[in-house]
Formats: sequence, structure tokens, C-alpha cells
Amino acid sequence: MADLCIIEKWAENLNEATVSRWLVEEGDEVLAGDALCEIITDKATFEYEAERDGIVKAIYCPPRSTVPVGFVIAFIGGPDEEPPADVRERNEALMAEHRAAAVEELDLDLDLDLGAVRGKRERRRRGEDSAVRGTPAARKLARDRDVTLEEVATALGIKGVVSEEDVRRFVGEERAHG
Repeated sequence: MADLCIIEKWAENLNEATVSRWLVEEGDEVLAGDALCEIITDKATFEYEAERDGIVKAIYCPPRSTVPVGFVIAFIGGPDEEPPADVRERNEALMAEHRAAAVEELDLDLDLDLGAVRGKRERRRRGEDSAVRGTPAARKLARDRDVTLEEVATALGIKGVVSEEDVRRFVGEERAHG
């Protein structure tokens, strides 16, 4: 009987584990209880043991790989057994889902607008993020109106700090008074 070696949720808050090093190679014969690899989590380091006798038919991640709970790290089978064809595809889907959740968690943890960060990086790469200074309100309004402070300063002939009013004037907005 074949065995998929899967990273399990060994602790309530465990979302991922690192396979620090492999102690076996594909093609090695193992007995139940033999150590296959070394696993590192936030709380512990331990050896992942084979649950049955067999041959290591496939290893699905290189050493020092951090993988999510549910990831198949290896397949142990008999001489005539082959690994399931869909394991790599399932692992890739699981990794993509894990990465997306990690980005979302990072966004929540740091209260970041990752779109704005990526946009700024993109503007800087295109040379649009200039040395023109502006007040925080002016920078926010310019970003919201999809204009750069450099455009505002150039159009209005501003040599100092661009203000919110300067941006409003540039985009043709009049602040309602009252």
C-alpha cells in the first residue's frame, strides 16, 4: 500500500513547515519508523518518519523548502507502485493559495495598501517618482487623482512644496467653501 508523506497540522497555529534536509533519496528503501527528513516549525524541530515500509518513489520539495500544511513532500510505494500523477499539480495549487493568504495576512498585519506600494515602485522604476516635495495631503490627493507632484509643480511653476490646493488647482477642482 502506497503512502503520501504530507505536512500535517501538528499544532493549532501551524500553517507551514520547513523541510530543512532530506535523510533519504529517491530510490532508497525505508522501513516504517525510518527518518525521511528533518522538519522545522516555529515551535519544534523533528524528523519526519516513514509510516510504512517501501521505496521512496518521489520527493516533491528540495531541502530548505518552506511548504504549507497539506503539502505532499514525498511518496513511498512498493516496487510496482507509481506516485499519483496529480501530486505536483495539487502541491502547486496549495502553494499558490498559501502565498495569496500570506500576502493578505501581511496586508492586514501591516495595514498596507499593497496596490499603492506596487504603484509607487512602478512609478519609481519609470522615473515618475520625482524629488518634488509635497504635503502629505497633496501627495494623497495627487495619488487619488492619478497625477504626479512633478506634473503639478511643472504646470503651475511651483519651486517649493506642492500643497493640496495646488493639486486641486491642477486637476481643476475647487474646494467647496462653507
